[in-house]
Amino acid sequence: MRWLERVCLSLGDSLYPAFLRVLCLIGEQGDANAQRVVAETLVHALESGRLPSGRHAAWGATSLHAAGFRAMDPIEYLCAWHAQPDGRGALNATAFDRNARALLGLVSHSDLARRLYCAKIRADAEDPLDGSWARNIRQALRAMADCWEKTGGLPPARAAAEASDAFLSALRRNDGKGSGLSQLVSEWNPMR
Repeated sequence: MRWLERVCLSLGDSLYPAFLRVLCLIGEQGDANAQRVVAETLVHALESGRLPSGRHAAWGATSLHAAGFRAMDPIEYLCAWHAQPDGRGALNATAFDRNARALLGLVSHSDLARRLYCAKIRADAEDPLDGSWARNIRQALRAMADCWEKTGGLPPARAAAEASDAFLSALRRNDGKGSGLSQLVSEWNPMR
């Protein structure tokens, strides 16, 4: 935990996406023992409420300077960067998939971390009043959590690939569906 805190303090205002990149590099290039130790450190940070977070504009906000922003953990931040970009621009699907596989693979080195994250992602996805996520993204997060939860016992890389694929597939399926007021207006028919 001290290592994690030192890394975060050294990054200062550049914490995100730099911290996310560090985790992805460990997920891509670290040996299995290092990945397991980092995953267990993330469990401790998650359980103690000390997991470093990055600021990202909430759904409908155009920048971090707007009133609506949310502190997000690494997985949420990565998903938001791709699916719900703020003023910094979007992460393309290829880059998202590569980084999601690395990050989810890293977390999958600890079964407890994977299960805790699945529960957290599902809770976030099932809270429509929070305002952080558009409906179609909540559905994609739910699909990712459901898929990832079922991957216990699979090698971490395969578990991560399946969860990332589930998120991207659900996002494509729901692209533009149920994403806000414009969807409600387009479906409203007073003559029904």
